[in-house]
Amino acid sequence: MSTSTVLQQPVPGPLAALAKAARPLLSISSRLAPLLLTPVVLLIHGYHPFAGDAGIYVASVRHILNPSLYPLNSAFVMAFARFSAFPWAMAAVVDTSHLPLPILLFVANLLSIFLFLTGCGQLAARLFASESARWCSLLLAAACFTLPVAGTALFIMDPYITARSFSTPLSLMAVAASIDRAWLRASLFLAIAAMIHPLMAAYAIGLVIVLACVTTGRIRLALSLCAVATAVCAALSAFAHRFPIDPAYRQAVSLAPRTFLFLARWHGYEVLGLILPLLLFAVAWRWLGLADPKGRLCLTCLFAGTTSLLIAATLVPAEGPYPLVPIQVLRTFQLIYAVGIALSGGILSAMARRSRTAIGALLVLLFAGMFAAQRLAWAGCAHVEWPGSRTTNPYEQAFLWIRDNTPQSAVFAFDPQLVYLPEEDEQGFRVIAERDHLADDKDAGIVAVIPPLARRWALQRNAQVSVDHMSDSERLARVAHLGATWLLLSPNAETGLSCPWHNRVAKVCRMD
Repeated sequence: MSTSTVLQQPVPGPLAALAKAARPLLSISSRLAPLLLTPVVLLIHGYHPFAGDAGIYVASVRHILNPSLYPLNSAFVMAFARFSAFPWAMAAVVDTSHLPLPILLFVANLLSIFLFLTGCGQLAARLFASESARWCSLLLAAACFTLPVAGTALFIMDPYITARSFSTPLSLMAVAASIDRAWLRASLFLAIAAMIHPLMAAYAIGLVIVLACVTTGRIRLALSLCAVATAVCAALSAFAHRFPIDPAYRQAVSLAPRTFLFLARWHGYEVLGLILPLLLFAVAWRWLGLADPKGRLCLTCLFAGTTSLLIAATLVPAEGPYPLVPIQVLRTFQLIYAVGIALSGGILSAMARRSRTAIGALLVLLFAGMFAAQRLAWAGCAHVEWPGSRTTNPYEQAFLWIRDNTPQSAVFAFDPQLVYLPEEDEQGFRVIAERDHLADDKDAGIVAVIPPLARRWALQRNAQVSVDHMSDSERLARVAHLGATWLLLSPNAETGLSCPWHNRVAKVCRMD
């Protein structure tokens, strides 16, 4: 049944108006869908330019533009910039265009949304001949933009800008090119992705190699490659048993916010988020067969996902050793989830042929549910933090006062768990305040990837524990010798120090 025939069927109930409004939209070619859906994704999923991992990547952009920032802990700020061209490219654009960084981040966010939807559209175009199926894939991708990837602490795409914002769309485009057997084009996409985010690109390269084997009928070779990857990881793990574990590194990877590093610490529903997709891929492969490109892609995702799950379950124990922790093998599932969403467009299209009301209701529920989830996840912030808008987040207000009223050389000490407190919403202190601070629990994520920073992190982080409950003399003795010159305390913390600013969540105090 054609798209126009489906759209002409009567729709009962309150969805009639929605279907009528969607009729002219769905008559447009799916090639225009990424452009049309980009503002929808922004308004549904929100935008938080300095939150989460953006607090790390954007801080590195600020440091490149102004090397005098972050005098104490630039090693943490620039940790990922050593491996990624992303912050350097962003800084170069700011430097040459003279655009304010917040404006550039917002434009880059819109571009990343468009590229992600374009990548999903390219993949859907290779999998489905039906225009309605392609539209369903794109609508589903738009609805699931910030869907959590099981318990990996990743979203399919972030509501802020990081290196993943561009490596993920490029990886999808590489998969689409691989289905065409356009290996040169696929290699180009993967090479650019590797310059932006080497780790995520490595997993995309692995998936494309397996897909190439499956596409050319070399199933045993694909299985052998998966077995070799597992054997290499097993050898690394066995070799690591010969060396003692650094207590500082063990502490960093064992913090509560880092439970995603070890499958044994996941909740049951999070593990189900890995197993269920693999089961669905297995069923779809058996049903479609290898003659269908969708079947080949399902088998590829099944091989890649099962391999990473096996490695994580058997070779990354929570008690150590930790040689495989930095590569976080379950990150493979980010791309697998994105591919699965594109594949699921066919299921939605089949449902649409049976009941336009059902598919309309499902999409409305998905969009509404994701909107509600984002509002709950970022309860302390505006849903879309427009460039130049006044913040309503009390922690951001404190950070902005610090930016405008403290010397650039100031180094702050505060509760290392601050970034995970309610209402803080993981807003990055360094990137907003443009001031340095002693290492905190967010920096532990950097340590997990770059172990040589562990001892420095532990020394600074542990000195700040219970800083809100110390006496002034204890604070001076614990953190001043580490380089801290200012304190960010809770409003109820007792102190005789000069505190020139406060609000209901924090007060800023100078260590004389």
